[in-house]
Amino acid sequence: MKILIIYGTTGGNTEMAAEQVADVLRKNGHTVELKRVEKSTPQDATSADLCILACPTYGHGVLQEHFVPFHAALKQADLKGKKYAVIGLGDPKYDAQYHVESATIIEEAIKGAGGELVCPALKISRSPVPFLDTLIQKWAEGLSKLL
Repeated sequence: MKILIIYGTTGGNTEMAAEQVADVLRKNGHTVELKRVEKSTPQDATSADLCILACPTYGHGVLQEHFVPFHAALKQADLKGKKYAVIGLGDPKYDAQYHVESATIIEEAIKGAGGELVCPALKISRSPVPFLDTLIQKWAEGLSKLL
């Protein structure tokens, strides 16, 4: 299966999580491409069999700066018949309640534009480093089995 992971990153944590997911999916026989959100369009998000959108959360539930215009355009796109998964990161030091809100914001945009979410979002609180071989790998393995 052809999978595209579009990610927004500022400090590198979302990129690190996206790369780990890509590695697991490749080991399970999938073709995976990673692409930064600032170099992507919503049309890119419809070009693969599955698109994974990955974004950190800042402040009180705010998307990463490069993801904001992509998200606005995504809400207007026709995603009918397309499959998606979402990865959201955040840190409770900024906001205890909404620190992984990016996942919810992106899932709502996908559903609103007619896309199909194939699994619950991967939500990572704090640094992804302790979760690379546990939570992230388990989520990617589960996603692979659904495809």
